[in-house]
Amino acid sequence: MKNILIAELIDNTYFDAPVYLDENYILLTPDTPVTSDLNRRLDKWGYTGVYSDGKPKDSPAFESSEDHVAATAILDSDIKEKTKIDSSRSLYYSVINFIKEIFKTYKQNNTLDIAPITEKVKELIQTIKTDRDYILRFPEFHYPSENYIYRHSVNNAVLALCLGELLKLPPHRMIELGIAALLHDIGMLKIPDEVYLNSQPLSPGQRKIVNAHTVLGYKILRGFSVADDIALTALEHHERLDGSGYPQRLKADKISLFSKIIAITCSYEAIISERPFKHVMDGHKALLELLKSRQKLYDENIIRALIYSISLYPIGTAVLLSNGAIARVVKTNPENPKLPVVQILVDQEAKPIEEYLIVKTSQETEITIKRTLTTEEAKHLKPVAKS
Repeated sequence: MKNILIAELIDNTYFDAPVYLDENYILLTPDTPVTSDLNRRLDKWGYTGVYSDGKPKDSPAFESSEDHVAATAILDSDIKEKTKIDSSRSLYYSVINFIKEIFKTYKQNNTLDIAPITEKVKELIQTIKTDRDYILRFPEFHYPSENYIYRHSVNNAVLALCLGELLKLPPHRMIELGIAALLHDIGMLKIPDEVYLNSQPLSPGQRKIVNAHTVLGYKILRGFSVADDIALTALEHHERLDGSGYPQRLKADKISLFSKIIAITCSYEAIISERPFKHVMDGHKALLELLKSRQKLYDENIIRALIYSISLYPIGTAVLLSNGAIARVVKTNPENPKLPVVQILVDQEAKPIEEYLIVKTSQETEITIKRTLTTEEAKHLKPVAKS
């Protein structure tokens, strides 16, 4: 398709082929005119061009029987949604690339510069304050990598900082928590890749080697004079309330707060993520798994904070609504984690919905979530966040 500059779009003209905002998003159909309002909206959201195989005409290629206004082809809220998603995806990728370079530099030079890590954490904190529901779409942001540690570290930082905000940690503690989350698995860099990236179940000897990453990480971070709680998180994030964890078999009152937080985010992230040795489980089922172990393995208050942060049906989860429509969760509901905001993908009559239609599930409207969709049921649905 040809790229057409916004400045070249002439009011009251029509294109004889669809005009796209990107490869998936139809902006104008052949019966919809260009208007100054549309151009103004595109300029407002920073778009410089659109795409089409068509040519401009003075009249529509065919007449529509429906009343229409070009501005309704794409609303401010729709453009804002796409812009926010793209911005969050871009930040997410940049943080992964950043931590990848940090780890690479450490492996090559045995150096670790905390100052740029602190600045990157501040950037994440600001995004979570302003665009939390968008950065929480990270499960939809596909980032192919030969090593899952990079993405795992960033996912933990996003989740941990969301929890820290809900727990009302002061700013300096938020920064320490973010650094702790990004670096909690740095000890893995001392373990041969072929051991922890093995696609087969670990042998007892290999498991012992992998488990050593907590002590190794603690020693690494202590060597760079980070705050005690940051180093302790590397050491303790596999400890469990009942003393069944490792490496010290600490019990509840002996485990640091950051370690309790990362224990939960680390476990949740591992359940919902593809790994060399396991398949993905959706976020809703992952939360149910964690809830089974509350009080025994994980701090119940922190699990509750996680549920309120990401919803009982986490963002990106495909769901069947009580009215028969199919939707995907796109926003959390701070007042009730069981009733998130969803985007309708297929209506009650099994017809796909093309426009961005969101609904707040509620008891009053009797539109509630009946169940989550299976992986097989959800695989043909259009993505909420386009790559």
